[in-house]
Amino acid sequence: MSTRPRRAMWLMNHGTLRKFEVPLLESLGYEVFLPKVFPYDEGNLSASIDYSRDAGLSIPSEDLEILNRHDFYSGLSPEVAEIANRHFDIAFFGFFPTQLAALVRQFKNVCVMRPFGLANGVTYTDVTVASLKYFFLDELQKNKSRFWFGQAYDHLAEIETGVYLEKAITLPLGLDDARVTDEWTGEDAKVLFVCPRIGSSPYFNYIYRNFLRTFGEYPYVIGGAQPIDVPDPNVTGMLPRDDYDRMMRRTRVMFYHSQEMRHLHYHPLEAVRLGMPLVFMAGGMLDLLGGAKLPGRCKTEAEAKKKIKAILDGDKKLIAAIKAEQGVLLHSMSREFCEAGWRKEFPRIEASVERCRVQAVANNNRRKKVAVILPAAYRGGTLNMVKLLAKMLRRGSIEHGSPVDVVFGYPDNPIYSEADWRDLYAEDIETRPFKTVEIDGTDLSEIQACLGYESKSQSNRFTLHKDGTYDFLDCDFWLLGSDRYVHPIAPLRPYCVFAHDYLQRYYTPLMGNDYERGFIETARNGIAVLANTPHTIEDIVHYVGKPRAETILVPHVAELDQLDEESKKIKKGPYFIWTTNLGPHKNHLKTLKALNQYYASYDGKLDCHVTGVGSDQLDPDTKVDDSKLPDHVKDARAFIRRNPHLARRLNVLGDVSSSEYATQMRGAKFLLHNVIMDNGTLCAVEAAYVGTPTLSSDYPPMRYISERYSLNAEFFESSDPIALAKKLKEMEKIWLSKQATLPSVEHLKQFGWRDVSYDFFGSIKGILGAG
Repeated sequence: MSTRPRRAMWLMNHGTLRKFEVPLLESLGYEVFLPKVFPYDEGNLSASIDYSRDAGLSIPSEDLEILNRHDFYSGLSPEVAEIANRHFDIAFFGFFPTQLAALVRQFKNVCVMRPFGLANGVTYTDVTVASLKYFFLDELQKNKSRFWFGQAYDHLAEIETGVYLEKAITLPLGLDDARVTDEWTGEDAKVLFVCPRIGSSPYFNYIYRNFLRTFGEYPYVIGGAQPIDVPDPNVTGMLPRDDYDRMMRRTRVMFYHSQEMRHLHYHPLEAVRLGMPLVFMAGGMLDLLGGAKLPGRCKTEAEAKKKIKAILDGDKKLIAAIKAEQGVLLHSMSREFCEAGWRKEFPRIEASVERCRVQAVANNNRRKKVAVILPAAYRGGTLNMVKLLAKMLRRGSIEHGSPVDVVFGYPDNPIYSEADWRDLYAEDIETRPFKTVEIDGTDLSEIQACLGYESKSQSNRFTLHKDGTYDFLDCDFWLLGSDRYVHPIAPLRPYCVFAHDYLQRYYTPLMGNDYERGFIETARNGIAVLANTPHTIEDIVHYVGKPRAETILVPHVAELDQLDEESKKIKKGPYFIWTTNLGPHKNHLKTLKALNQYYASYDGKLDCHVTGVGSDQLDPDTKVDDSKLPDHVKDARAFIRRNPHLARRLNVLGDVSSSEYATQMRGAKFLLHNVIMDNGTLCAVEAAYVGTPTLSSDYPPMRYISERYSLNAEFFESSDPIALAKKLKEMEKIWLSKQATLPSVEHLKQFGWRDVSYDFFGSIKGILGAG
């Protein structure tokens, strides 16, 4: 063992459990950290905070302060993960899926999950898959040497599979001072029934209504936290501990309904400890704790009703019989019994702590391997952006001292050549072509079975990237460069999605419902969704439905390498540049109407040069099959054809080379950018880099880009061609003064991918489990 003190994080806020387990850990030689923040939700209505162990922690006060401010239920920040890994050997935690995932991915020492049981027919494996997807089981399998399924009862894991079954150890659930104190007085002739969350949980509402149906004719009182008020004067709601204990001492009898074989609440045991008569249903976990032959046990509700009536009527003989024998239920909760169980199993946990230290050295030499995948055969801005993600991931990981091997996956398509990947090769990034195939739920189940875990058949169809070798399963993580999947990605590895935008929210004709479903499900099923503007983050939360905690705002980056330094001597020409493509959100017709107005009504002096992928098809002189063109392109071509004066002022260049693009951008007096909505255009940053100001339609991402890069852009309303025409005339006059307000080249270079790589990797390091 290390010479430093042994330390454990006990990341639960259950007061009764804390009273037993924390002193036990201390008796085993551990300093213990207790969490100080918890979400006030239905899983933590009875939670509490305890600062009493802080004084005994021999860690720097500034580190303790950071831990005390953190909500461990929501995951681990990189800073908190680093502190936890440095100071603590073991983390004990309840079954909260987000917390489980964060600890397995980011806490590099021993993780002991404390399962206390679920409802009949439900397994922890099933809930884990539903919450964290199948790929998390693969992550758990890879980390099983430092994971334990620390079950509170020795029969919980028998219905589990995989790691939960394989790594099950029993750490008995104890009750502090588990002995009968006989404080019960019973003068209040009522039935005590504990049933929380009646108004907010259908499950507990059913239990409440069933209790009223069976026992409602008797005087009763119902305890338990109620986040929504219940219109029943006999429901107390959450009580202070002393008041709750006083209620149990005074009430005549407790009824416990549960027939769950793998879950037990504390309150029936607390009643027994106080000496309160307990009437309970047969077939539940109390049977396993010695209750199978107790006089308070009832096989039917009618039997329970009969016994409760007798107790309420003061049947001293029945009360005495129940009280005399029910103490046996506390035996398996006693300190003697539970501590023996802990001390028997704890050497296995400590042995894994030692293995973690040895493996840490080996793991430091093993690099994570991440696939950055371009889902479709994009060129232009999308291709460049996804390549940037790969380059920033690679370089940023090196700068963080946690080098990651990066594989760039792209569709096997003749539009690509080796020249497209030279910048990736320069960063030591492997490239790998793939073909996209569709598989059904049966295929997915068979693949998952080959990977070592069982799955239930699904009816959905999924997307798989076939690369001819490993299908990217040799990678630890997938970073999908877009969510544009007709069918959601097969959940075989943990992945995140970079979302460029959600145009369909603002321009509904963009796609059909079936096509969009794959987008939404792919994003929802990922560990996180990345975006580089706050507006798209809001779309991810409010449109996709992704929890905000699973979104990451990554640094907005400008790729300026392709701008030709040789073109710096080019003088401004008598034109402005309109960069566009054939996307229907690009507002072509209204832009053309504004241009026509600019020339016809405002005597526009500047020509318009048009560039961008597919933009040549806007030119009616370009020979294409009109029947194959989308309607908005046909409308644009027809408008230009009807207005020859406009046509003479348009110079449609199409998809030009990088060097020609730089030349055209540098020679323009300003950039025109008009869309209904997107994630903003980097063209504005590129324009500023070569001394060209921007005139843009006004929408949140472009405002963000203008502010981030200090572009001082001019804005107009995208739906008003007349307003745009006036703005064009104004820019014709003021472009030179606007040029003077542009940021310097040095300022813009700090936003290049090399300069933001460190911050980019830092923002996603946690979900990668790297470092």
